[in-house]
Amino acid sequence: MKSVWLQLLSLCVCQWSVLAQFGSISLSIGLGDSKNDDDPGNSLDFRGACPPNTSCVPISSCALLGDLLDVSCFSSDKYFHRLNQLTCGQVDNEDYVCCPSCDCGRVYQRGAERCGQSMVRGVDHHGLGAHPWVARIGFTHKETGNVRFACSGSIISKRVVLTAAHCALAKPEGYKLSTIVVGEYDIGKSPDCSEFFCAPPTQALKVEHVIVHPGYEQKIFRHDIALIVLKEEVKYSVTAAPVCLNEKPEIVLNERASLVGWGKLSGQNSLVSRQQQLQVPLVPLANCERIFGESVPVHEGQLCAGGEEGRDACSGFGGAPLLLNRDGKSVQIGIVSFGSENCGSEGVPSVYTNIAHYYRWIIENSPSS
Repeated sequence: MKSVWLQLLSLCVCQWSVLAQFGSISLSIGLGDSKNDDDPGNSLDFRGACPPNTSCVPISSCALLGDLLDVSCFSSDKYFHRLNQLTCGQVDNEDYVCCPSCDCGRVYQRGAERCGQSMVRGVDHHGLGAHPWVARIGFTHKETGNVRFACSGSIISKRVVLTAAHCALAKPEGYKLSTIVVGEYDIGKSPDCSEFFCAPPTQALKVEHVIVHPGYEQKIFRHDIALIVLKEEVKYSVTAAPVCLNEKPEIVLNERASLVGWGKLSGQNSLVSRQQQLQVPLVPLANCERIFGESVPVHEGQLCAGGEEGRDACSGFGGAPLLLNRDGKSVQIGIVSFGSENCGSEGVPSVYTNIAHYYRWIIENSPSS
């Protein structure tokens, strides 16, 4: 009977509680407890009638089933007969069904840390849903209303996006920081779809205010970190979720970290519409001090990464997250701060704001709700 639910739910892309296999990639959308929290009084114990993680409830009390029946792909008789296999009894002329518990407001299971876990899992998967924490930072022209997306950031909670201070305070001519877009992968497609699933619509959220580190110095990128507080909450989904923050100051030299965002990479002559990822090695801070130290002081609040020929972020990646995988979770260790005009040159790394150095500041200054 459990397989019936999986067969039905895999026919459409749904945002409810299932674990559906799509080839070598799994799309995990938060399976709740076996108890129906919404209406525990309506569950009926037909012993052995229902599999684990489901409850035998009146069909009118199974919100998940009601929502599925409204989806057009279930209107065909070809699939509708499968619903009969979900019945587990009848009381007072009302059918009872084995209803999966639905905790629809959650992304991850109870008791699990919510950060840094993509709901799409697969070996070396870098496509849609692999990095749902990356956000686009938009600036609106005061006269025309046109929106430019000049920087990136990362979701760290439902109302906070982490970015570089030089992004949060940027004022392109005639433009003003206004909008954060989350849930985006390919700016040229709507909706974003892969061969496995289509993502929920992107979310364009208005900025309420910005919290910039009080020691930020624009000319030398000192304390280049800021929090963008949103007017409304991010609705977590397969393409919008929070990243974990690194609080351990130690780094492993030459370990490869992932830079994720939108913009131009070395060797690209034009913007690529989809989210891009680049692996760069973590190198000694002294490497960056040697390259930039005479004009821009480099200090312990920063990280140095890159320096491989033809492998660097050249423009449009300001504020983007630098990530490591730790025990199956993506942990943000840095924020793109600045680099050289000779982007992608051998021996020329880039400078990132060190998350561990500012971890306490981030936590203390993030709104609790």
